This record gives sequence, structure tokens and C-alpha cells, in this order.
Amino acid sequence: MDFKIWREALLFTWMLLPLVSGDDKGTITPLSKREDSPKAVVIGPSEYFEGNDGPWSTFNLRVGTPEQDVRVIVSTASPESFVVIADYGCSTSVFETVPANCAVSRGNLFNRNESSSWHELGFFGINSDGVGLEANLGYYQKPDFATERIGLGLTGPSLENQTVAGIVDAEPFYLGLFGLNNQPVNFTSLGNFSSPSFLTTLKDRGFIPSLSWSYTAGAKYRLKQVYGQLILSGYDTSRFTENSASFSMAGDVTRDLVVVLQSISYSGTTSATLLSDPIDIFIDSTDPNLWLPGDVCDAFEQAFGIAIDDRTGLYIVNETHHNTLLDSNAEVTFRLSDVTSGGEAVTIVLPYAAFDLTAEYPLVGNTSYYFPLKRAANATQYTLGRTFLQEAYLSADYERGVFNVSACSWVAGAEANVITISSKDSSNSADGSSSGSGNRGGIIAGIVIGALVGAILVVAAIIYLIRRERKKKAYAARDPAPDMDVLTGPVHNHHSIRTGKYYSPDTVGTSTDAGGSEGNRVSQEGASNDSGNTCESGQHELDGRDTEVSQTTTSDENGSNAHQLRGQSKQSNREPTPIYHELAGREVTKPALSVVPGMGGLPLRREREERDDHLDSAFVSTLGTLGWDDERVDASSNLVSPSTPVPRGD
Repeated sequence: MDFKIWREALLFTWMLLPLVSGDDKGTITPLSKREDSPKAVVIGPSEYFEGNDGPWSTFNLRVGTPEQDVRVIVSTASPESFVVIADYGCSTSVFETVPANCAVSRGNLFNRNESSSWHELGFFGINSDGVGLEANLGYYQKPDFATERIGLGLTGPSLENQTVAGIVDAEPFYLGLFGLNNQPVNFTSLGNFSSPSFLTTLKDRGFIPSLSWSYTAGAKYRLKQVYGQLILSGYDTSRFTENSASFSMAGDVTRDLVVVLQSISYSGTTSATLLSDPIDIFIDSTDPNLWLPGDVCDAFEQAFGIAIDDRTGLYIVNETHHNTLLDSNAEVTFRLSDVTSGGEAVTIVLPYAAFDLTAEYPLVGNTSYYFPLKRAANATQYTLGRTFLQEAYLSADYERGVFNVSACSWVAGAEANVITISSKDSSNSADGSSSGSGNRGGIIAGIVIGALVGAILVVAAIIYLIRRERKKKAYAARDPAPDMDVLTGPVHNHHSIRTGKYYSPDTVGTSTDAGGSEGNRVSQEGASNDSGNTCESGQHELDGRDTEVSQTTTSDENGSNAHQLRGQSKQSNREPTPIYHELAGREVTKPALSVVPGMGGLPLRREREERDDHLDSAFVSTLGTLGWDDERVDASSNLVSPSTPVPRGD
């Protein structure tokens, strides 16, 4: 194939691909639209592990005007954020003995009196009559609510008039919270006043493209301490192992991230099944514990050799047993699905180190190891808490009502690969792309489809250019075939000063024409002389009558031959003999015009120099001309006047 065709095909394809290229989800979208749309927002961790029931990886919040920095943990269930109030957060009204590092251990305190943007709403409970944040787990808290300016992370987006709950008690929340739930906060005593969530406001104001997020709690025991990760409207493929399981959200907006826990198994010094009957269970990072049925807790106690402490209500682990469990390399495997049996499932494996947590004051009098397990009173309390999310990567998409749970990937130095989750509203528009939560398996299919589309474009471009090239060749301009009727007309005498010969059309293109060799011409002359210097021309029928044309050959003083038509007198040997053609029985006379008619008195053309050495082509017909060039006659035609438009050669 011609290199030019290949080059044009590649150029054509290169120009098309940006217009129809696929995004990371495999959906074909215009590039300009994708560039204008908002992207996923990654919130960097504080790089602290803290908390009195952890350690947990925390995140920064910038609160108030001017901004005050506090560190909080992530709540996947709460629609509002919580900060520890400086007025009483580290006071004797909360602690019998205030810890020396109280403010730091609680993630820094927020001084509402130093903020000009704090607008108080009043004291409200976080739940009521079994409805609200952690109502099923028996949480009770009555914070001081207000609207305030909140910025996420050290450099993340900042919003005004966001709902903030100021807390002072050390239980149930020792650290503040950042709420990820998209539900609005309702205040019934304020005329059913409703305040939108931080996530919803971010989306409405164009900071993020969709109501979605991804979160993992981080693991201090992994590698060289792996911090938590929070991404709004996106996920990071480098932090998890992809699977084909997808989960639909439950109807209860306060407990929406519900999965089917098909089984729990233990492996260590022995092997055991800890749960065999599937249960529906809620995933929630607000609480650190695993809330499981009583018989499952019994199986855990037997497998790990742990017991509940009646005074604290915690599974306290002493130093000796703690070391034994670490040496056992025990693991607990959770199998999750969206259906009770069979179907697509994901397996999350927690090493014992994930359960090796530390309880501090005021949970316990002295710092102790504890196992984060709680006995659930009923099915509404079944919860996989923050401990579980050390090894699980959770993505939620509220617009599509789906979420994903994946096993965390522990690869040192892995490069982040953040994928944006688009809005459901834009899925079928120019800016759309498929959801990252629940449809990550479609990425591969999207890549394949995009590759096929690209290949089809290349092939189509090549075929188009090949056909175009063939058409160009098919319709290329060609020299017309000689018109023999013209070439073999009645008289086609061409006067040549150089040779003094006239050639019949019969000899055009042969060895005896003007284009032949000089030797041929000489031989012809000799043959002519030997035959008596006369010859008879052929007869040509023009108008039904035969016209006999003969030639008379004479020699001039230079020895050259001159040919005359019969009945014509010989002209001076210094001037070309004008030729007249008798057509249709009418006599053709030599024009004697000094100016060509119809040309408005145009000046005569430059006179031909005497004995011009130029040899006109023998293929030039004299038909349709005004006559031979003469010193007194202008050869311009009157067929075209100055006012006649002449078509352009487009």
C-alpha cells in the first residue's frame, strides 16, 4: 500500500479518536466535555493514628472563621460532622481526672467563641425513638448543633453553613466525626428544618460530579503503617483487589450499606466455622466493633481463647495471651454476597493483628489490649464496624443505590490510580460514564469496546482513502485519442521553411513525416525527383463532388523544392506560399483586413520574423483558422469579444 495512504489514514484516525475516545469506564465521550466536568476529590489523611479505642487513621477538618484544625475519624453512616468543643471537652465535668494530653488525644478542640461563622441552632439528640444515628446500637448523645464553615482535609473544598454537632462527652465518641452519608439532617423542633449534607452540597455546587465516595480505615500493622484513604466521587484501584460482586443498598437510609454475610471461618492453630447461617449485616465505620449473634461470639471466644470483662464490657486480652495470638498467625475469613446463597461473593480476610486493638482511658482504667467484638441483642444490631474496614475497601454510590466491598491490596509503593465516578444524571449524556461502585467489572469491557471502535476507525479510514485514491486514478485527466477525421482531412499541408516540404496527412506519424529523420526526407526527395518531379495526390470527397488536387514541384535557386497547388502561380522564394482551402464549392479568398472585425481596433500582432527557425508541430490543424499568418493580417479571432465571459479553469 502507498505510504501516502497509510500516512493519511493514521492522521485521519488520530483526528477522530479525541472526539470519540472512551473514559476510564469505557463510555465514549467527547474530550471537551470530560475536561470541563468535575473530578474525584482525594482527601489526604492526617498521618496520625489515634483514638482511645484504636489506633485509627484520622483526617483533618478546617472548621470556623478563621479556620481551626481538628482531626476526626470517618463515619459512613452520619450525615453531619462532629467536633469536640473546647469549653468542656477536656474538663472535670467530663473526666474525673483530665488526661495530660487530653486536647491532642481528642484530635484538638474547637473553640466556637473564636469563630465568626458559628450560628447556633440548639441542643438536639443524634437519634430519637429508635431512629437516627446508631440508634440500633443504643448510642445516646445530645450535641450543640450549629451551622458553620467546614473545609475538608488540609487543602480540600470548603463550604459555609454546614451542619456541625459540638460534643463534650468522651462516650460514645471520643474523637470527632466527619459524616459521609448523603441524607439531610432534620430538626423537628425547628419547624422540620432540614439541612443538606456536606456530600450533597459539594455535588450541588459542582465540586464533585456524583454522590459517591470510597473509604478504607487504614492499618497500622500493615507494611510501614498504611493510612486510611477517603475519596469523594471516585476510588483508587491501587488500594484494593477487584472482584465481580456488587451490592444494592437497603431501604433504611440509616442502615443502607447492608450485605449478606454468608459465612465466617477461622484458621490458626485449628480451623473452625464461626458462622454458617447467612445473616444480613450493616457496614458502618462509626463504631469500631463487630456486632454479631451470640452463638457466633461464642465461637470467636472458643477460637481465640478470649472472654468478656464484666466491668468494662470489653474482651480484654492480657499481655501473655496477646503474644500467643500474634504468634498463631490466626486469620478470620468473611464471605460477603448480595444473596443468601451462591451468587457472586467477595472474601475479606482479617489477620489477628486487625483485632489487636488498644483501649485507653476512660474506656478502661489502664491501657489494655482488647478484641473488638460485641454481642448483638437482635438482628438490627448486626454490624461490621471500623475494624472490618482495616482490610476492606468500601465504595458507595447513592445515586445508583449500589456499593462495592473489596479486599484491600497491600503493595508497597503502589502508584495511586484514582477513577472518577460520574453522576447518574450524566450517564446517558455527553459527560456520562458508568459508576465505579458496583460496575468496576465493566472497565475491562469498556477498554475492549474502545479498542474495537479504534480498530474499526482505522480500517474504515484506510478503506476510504484507498477508494478515494482509486477514484482519483480512474478520473485522472488523459490525453485525448487523435481524431483521425481531422488528421486525414481533405488537405493538411504544413508549410515548413526549413525543409521546403509539404506532407500529406497520410504520412503523419510515419518515417516520412516532419518528425522523421533527415535521411528519410532526403530519400523521399530523391524518389520524387526520379519519378519526374510530379505525383498525384489522393482524392477526398467533401460535398459529393470529387476534387482533384495535384502538386507541382519546382526548384528554387537554393536547390530546395517548393510545392504548389495546380493553377496557382509560384510565389517569391523569400515569402511562405499562402495556402487556400476550397470547401463546400465556395471560393476562399485571402482576407485583406488590417484590423480583425469585432475586436475594437486592436493593434496587430508582432510580425513574424523572416525565415523564423521555429518549426510548428505537424499535428496542428488549419481548420477553423482565418488563414496563414501574414505580415499584414492579425491572427486574432473575432469569435470571442472583450465582453464575453471566459470560464475559469477551476
